[in-house]
Amino acid sequence: MISKTLTAVAAVALMGTPALAAHCPKDAAAIEHALTKTSLSAADKAEVERLKNEGVAQHEAGNHRESEALLADAMRRLLLAE
Repeated sequence: MISKTLTAVAAVALMGTPALAAHCPKDAAAIEHALTKTSLSAADKAEVERLKNEGVAQHEAGNHRESEALLADAMRRLLLAE
């Protein structure tokens, strides 16, 4: 019973991974668009841009959890500026 449950959980996790990987580029594009409309200081814009670029690099390296964390941090900084 436990092995069937673990197998089912693993299958769902593996199926969900490509979907999560696909949303990193969408997040990066949204950040890029928001950077053109924000009133952040030059230093804060540079930090958001750095986080976005590092997130994209992590995505391309296959490190999607790290990518998502970096992109989420960049988005948070943009939202706090509003």
